[in-house]
Amino acid sequence: MLKRKNVFRAFDVKIHHEDLAQRIIERRLSRRVMQMESGPEVAAWLESAMAIWRIGHDENDVIGELCNRPDASDYPHYPRRISTAEQDHIKAWARSWCVRSTGAPLSSKIPKEDRAEIASASRSMRAQYLTEHQVDEAFSSIHRDYPWLERLTEKAWRQCLRRARAGLPAGVGPLLISGPPGLGKSSWSRAVARALGVPSVDVDVGTSGGITDLQGAARGWSSSDKGRVIRSMIVERVANPLVVLDEIDAGSTRIGTAGGGHLPGLYKIAMSMIEPSTAKSWVCPHLQIPFDLTNISWIATCNDYSHIDQPLLDRMTVIQLDDIKCDQLIDFAAREARRRFDGDVSEIVTNQVRNSMRRGARLSLRQVIRLLDRVQEAAERPILH
Repeated sequence: MLKRKNVFRAFDVKIHHEDLAQRIIERRLSRRVMQMESGPEVAAWLESAMAIWRIGHDENDVIGELCNRPDASDYPHYPRRISTAEQDHIKAWARSWCVRSTGAPLSSKIPKEDRAEIASASRSMRAQYLTEHQVDEAFSSIHRDYPWLERLTEKAWRQCLRRARAGLPAGVGPLLISGPPGLGKSSWSRAVARALGVPSVDVDVGTSGGITDLQGAARGWSSSDKGRVIRSMIVERVANPLVVLDEIDAGSTRIGTAGGGHLPGLYKIAMSMIEPSTAKSWVCPHLQIPFDLTNISWIATCNDYSHIDQPLLDRMTVIQLDDIKCDQLIDFAAREARRRFDGDVSEIVTNQVRNSMRRGARLSLRQVIRLLDRVQEAAERPILH
């Protein structure tokens, strides 16, 4: 269930408290006029006034009829203005609201279309909430698809269950999953996002370094843009996405600059976005607007966490996974083959995986998936005549 959630406040044009107060005064006066004109008192008075007017009215006097004909505005108690005391109260409230609620004005350097989208997102942000029963169902489906990651699934399930009981948006983590390659750590993370009904944000640290993808780049740089996390929140209008930091052990503590200085590396940036005290009002370098990131789910994957900074590890739940067992790999191959093929083909593929492992072959999850992909490609290949 999606509920309204304040994550950031931004306005394309700063609202002045005097303009806001004037709009409220005009709207309130218009509403009172409408209520009075539709009331029985005005209708009764207008009927009496029309009867008196008809007695002294000359039917040939067209101009007099237009000028002197009574209407609702002639009613003695017709609301023509808001009292001075009430206007002062409205102006004081408008001044307080502008200071408290208008948020940060967007820079004119940001394209007009982007400013409109960001301002609209600040007013329509939602968060996904789940009941305890929905959490149980979500992680039951994950365990069915990833039975060899039972310990990881149970840990995430308990975290999400605690959040549901506390009335918080659906989420897990922050988790750091460490284990051999080919276990399905990244695909498990994306499956959690699908089960919770939230968008997933993938940041491949091993390929790009992750710094720009994670936090974005400040205005003034040629690559200036929002990070993937903020972009996803603005586009999807969801306050609690799930962020997957893939191969986070390829990150760094700091990076060097051309002038011989240093800038914070991935670990420092991730720590500022995960730590609740700083995530509560984390400032986007590109937009220069504070965002509340405390509802985001963080899942990082790695093969070896010994090179990751200890301060970052202290802020995450580290789960060390063992390699997948032979019987678990055969079960996965059989289940996936039954899903893709008919009975005869699925049995042949399963037996091939089983015989290969009996001969001592060390197959990984990725290798089994590639084998299934090749069989499926061959089965779907058109017959040449």
